[in-house]
Amino acid sequence: MGARALVLDFGGPVLLTPFELVSSRPGTPAHELLFERGPLATAARPDADWSDLQQGRITERAYWAHRAREWHGAGGDDPDIRAMIAHLYQPARPELVREPARALIRDARAAGHPVAILTNDLRAFHSQEWVDEMGIAGDVDVLVDGSIEGYLKPDRRLYDILADRLGVDFGDMVFLDDQWTNIRGAEALGIASVWFDPADPDAGFAAIRELLGLPEGDGHG
Repeated sequence: MGARALVLDFGGPVLLTPFELVSSRPGTPAHELLFERGPLATAARPDADWSDLQQGRITERAYWAHRAREWHGAGGDDPDIRAMIAHLYQPARPELVREPARALIRDARAAGHPVAILTNDLRAFHSQEWVDEMGIAGDVDVLVDGSIEGYLKPDRRLYDILADRLGVDFGDMVFLDDQWTNIRGAEALGIASVWFDPADPDAGFAAIRELLGLPEGDGHG
């Protein structure tokens, strides 16, 4: 058996979340809607939609569609998910990618582990030009995007496409994702999986490194 493959979700483990980005934009509609929401919600400011998403009662796209409608109602430019995301992620810039994720990808490949990104919505939210300018997609061996393939995690068909393109079995993968629904879907296929918490990113990176037998990283987010 060859080296185990590292599989990373893109938004969250690799790319900073909108919930983190709005912290630098006080006074904007996006800040009002997303600050201390999602995985960064607090007891004083709970996010019932996010809880429903984690329990599998709604989809990730349904969550963002609701936020986009709220954003438009509060003064945002357009009730479209892409418009709201572009508001936060333009222009493409290196600091949008977590440094520990860059270090993990670099160290995994140096140790002989194939590396893949498995995402539901990269092209649904971002243009190909934006993806190219970010550069990080070019640092991995395989990128599988559900918004292109027509299947979304946790649909087994998307994991099957990933396995075929990586050339490895599910049991030879380790997977890092910030959505419990996707984690449960992967684990049901026998994929060793780690839930990534944007509120404690170091824990997720440490756990996935341990599964791969990689030393502790020195990247800092």
